Amino acid sequence: MKPGVSLLRAVAWVCTSLALTACGGAMTPEEAAADEAALATSEAALGSCGTWSGWANTGATTCQPNASCGNYWVCERRLKADDAPSIAGGPEQRPPVCPSGEVAVMYYELGKYNQQSQYRVCFDAAGTYTHTEWQYQTVSGGCSGC
Repeated sequence: MKPGVSLLRAVAWVCTSLALTACGGAMTPEEAAADEAALATSEAALGSCGTWSGWANTGATTCQPNASCGNYWVCERRLKADDAPSIAGGPEQRPPVCPSGEVAVMYYELGKYNQQSQYRVCFDAAGTYTHTEWQYQTVSGGCSGC
């Protein structure tokens, strides 16, 4: 796929969606499939990209709440979230009994997430290299390391 083809495809999709909305409805699944096939055919004429490489860790990590790592309860006042001080609760599976005016809120423990990437190389119709496309994903890396 040549650079800019994705942008052109997105613009075509938005324009088509706006036109259809203005005409009173969305495309049927059959119309959408035909439209997708037409776009794929025109993209194929511009060139092609190889298959995606395997996923590999980039080395970047983040710590985010992860349900697999356990949870804990906190009693919070029933005020705006910015004004409510928290009282640490225990890691019980049931909510604690909170003082009057407070409510039990469950939070997940932090887990480590690894960023992964994969790529594919693209060429024009003449077989000349045009660009490399990248994709990224985040996968759970366990419950320790945060």
